[in-house]
Amino acid sequence: MLTTTPALPPLVDLAVLTELEEQLNDPRTARAFARDYIQGFEDRYLRLHGSIGNRDLPAALEAALSLRDASIMVGAARLSAMATILESAVASEDLGAARHVLPAIERCGLDTISELEARYLASP
Repeated sequence: MLTTTPALPPLVDLAVLTELEEQLNDPRTARAFARDYIQGFEDRYLRLHGSIGNRDLPAALEAALSLRDASIMVGAARLSAMATILESAVASEDLGAARHVLPAIERCGLDTISELEARYLASP
């Protein structure tokens, strides 16, 4: 019997960024948002890591929501899905599961940054 693994969401959904450009009526503003997202990733990740390490559930939940929402807005589909999983673990007070997903979130965040830089910010 063959089993299929669910497809992973894309690292970056460029359609989200195109829609943001149209909504803002200025691609420069959307690109600035993407750059700000990239610059803010490390701080968001460190907040997540620190709050989970300190067992500060309210701060961990806030950090997970921040990462999820910002990722949705910039089209980081895979990272927003992972942040949702982390959010559920924190909300159910399962810090073991939250700690387990942190390295994958960090790796996905770095891959997302590379993808944004190569496929969105590097294009004219």
